[in-house]
Amino acid sequence: MDAKVGIIGAGPAGISTGVQLQRYGISHIILEQEKIGGLVANAYLLENTILYPHGLRGSNFVKILEEYARKYALSIIFERVLEVKKKENFEVMTQNNVYTFRYLVVATGTRPKRLSYFGVNYHVTELKKSNYGKVLIIGGGDIALDYALSMSEKASRVYVLHRSELKAIPSLQNHVKKRKNIELVSGEAKDILPITGGKRVVTSAGVFEVDEVLVAIGRVPNLEIVENIRDPRLFIIGDARNGIYRQTSLAIGDGIKTAMRIWRWEKYGNPE
Repeated sequence: MDAKVGIIGAGPAGISTGVQLQRYGISHIILEQEKIGGLVANAYLLENTILYPHGLRGSNFVKILEEYARKYALSIIFERVLEVKKKENFEVMTQNNVYTFRYLVVATGTRPKRLSYFGVNYHVTELKKSNYGKVLIIGGGDIALDYALSMSEKASRVYVLHRSELKAIPSLQNHVKKRKNIELVSGEAKDILPITGGKRVVTSAGVFEVDEVLVAIGRVPNLEIVENIRDPRLFIIGDARNGIYRQTSLAIGDGIKTAMRIWRWEKYGNPE
């Protein structure tokens, strides 16, 4: 067995699980396909983590996670998980190796719902330039308005195209209303066409020519690798589990609680 516990995903849920397991002295390996932090790197401002009363940029929170990973010497292997099989233990296959774990923690987060248009982006981190002319964001929820705040610091004009009443929490709406270069547009995208240097977005509210288009119309859990596995030693945590209640603080709590349950299982033969 490679380690007692396998953790898939090195976002807030996965890292907090690893830190707590390290405190218990329980061996574990974190498998991450890209980089520490996951989607939290896209966040403009984390306001409800309690410990930071003035809020915290997502990019700065990633640095804190990286610091925790170094402090606790977490074993993080950067490989993409391709398949999980359940035999006596869990067999986790990556592009390079096969790992065996007694417990498996799935902290794989979510992926965006996609539109059928080519050339749009779904994460702020996909936009690498430091300055843009105009950017259009499709969506009216928390993520869309959070993206708008991020892009308002990089673009001269940001349009937020939403089909119905804004669903974002009031505090985000208030932040957006204070930004003079953000315009809320009620309408629906009909077509997105490539033009020289950007995109032409045809909507029910008119035509917009912009440098980039960001789409934030919802997310779905990344659970395909374990969708057919039912086992009490399989723990799905964080955004992959919490549906519409996707909050960094909840993901951290999930990770700590899961590590505590695994410790109880090891010590008493019962996680409860």
